[in-house]
Amino acid sequence: MRDIDKVKERVRKLLNQAADREGTPEGEVFYDRAFEIMAAYGFDERDVERPDERDDVVRRTFEFAGAYTDMQAALLLAIAGALHCTGFQQKLHRSTRTPSATVFGSARHMQRVEMLYALLNPVMIVGARKHVSEGWYDCSTVVKRRSFMLGFSQAIGRRLGAAEETIAETDGRYSLALFDDLRRAEQAQEDYARDLGLHLTASRARRTYDGRAYGSGLDAGDRTDLGQERVRSRPALPR
Repeated sequence: MRDIDKVKERVRKLLNQAADREGTPEGEVFYDRAFEIMAAYGFDERDVERPDERDDVVRRTFEFAGAYTDMQAALLLAIAGALHCTGFQQKLHRSTRTPSATVFGSARHMQRVEMLYALLNPVMIVGARKHVSEGWYDCSTVVKRRSFMLGFSQAIGRRLGAAEETIAETDGRYSLALFDDLRRAEQAQEDYARDLGLHLTASRARRTYDGRAYGSGLDAGDRTDLGQERVRSRPALPR
């Protein structure tokens, strides 16, 4: 079984155990270990001396379904940005719906983006469902849930980026390689947009947000342990 298959299998088991003990200290430990393994995998995989096809830049399109597709896209792009990738989302005109997003990055980073997004998106959605309007004096449930998701996405992106920076500090060659990965990803996106005649712009949607729900999302993202505190020890991958 390949290393990535071992990682996926181990993480899957840990998440099942975490779900069985949801809301307990034991459940949090299982979540912590699952994130730690996924973070360590990306750091231990890179060989800066001998680049291979996993360093090649690839393009992936992610499709979104259900409610709050714009917030699902925000989480995806936050993860991608922290993991040395770049991308853009395709929005429907005059709508909050976002059918898909396209991400560019090296194959090895894209692999981590896909794994972490698949893992964290359900966590974000379940957390958002806990926020509902308390009455006529309160903001709507939609505003509360969108606010939570925004906070969650920003916290995850910030902490993932900090974890990557921590590892990069241990080896100057690795730091330069990561910088080059992002540069090549950005160039690939520019080439793609130019070839298709796309004009990529930043979204300037004006929306109302709830400060308490947003803060709750930040807290939830900060509680989600991505292995940042233990990443310097470079824990071994499961065998």
